[in-house]
Amino acid sequence: PGRIKVVSMGFLVDDAETALMWRGLILARALEQFLTDVRWGEMDYLLIDMPPGTGDIQMALARLLPSTELLVVTTPALAAQQVATRVADMARRSYLKVIGVIENMSAFAALLGAVPIEPGVSAGGDAGEPVAITAPDSAAGVEFHRIAGQIVDELLPPLDLSSCTARIFDLAQANLDAKDAAAR
Repeated sequence: PGRIKVVSMGFLVDDAETALMWRGLILARALEQFLTDVRWGEMDYLLIDMPPGTGDIQMALARLLPSTELLVVTTPALAAQQVATRVADMARRSYLKVIGVIENMSAFAALLGAVPIEPGVSAGGDAGEPVAITAPDSAAGVEFHRIAGQIVDELLPPLDLSSCTARIFDLAQANLDAKDAAAR
């Protein structure tokens, strides 16, 4: 449902056992570089996976993309819900909108969505092959697609960004390609 790009700092390490130990300013600079120097191409959504922590990335997002909207992901565990509550509070204090909450590893349907415990979810995440793509008919795959559809159809429909300056590279390339084709 829409063109989606995903940013995850975990992609920056070669090995699953190597920790990426960036904090504060380094995290904010990396995010800024992702947002300003990467040619993303056509997309409707940019998902940035942020683990719980000090909020450095969230504060940088509030500064770099003031219209950022957040989905908070939690589990049924009380400690995870407390972290999710603090994330939502930090979002409000940063004037960022929380558009929904997803409860992961849930045994019941609730909130915006409830992804059931399924071995394929973690195995696919570890392999970089999300279950929503590799097993879309599985219970978790169906739920991920339902959640994505609800976000796109009800909560945050894609905007027409055809005149947005973020698309300037694509427009310039299309014009150059057309000029080259006409010259042949």
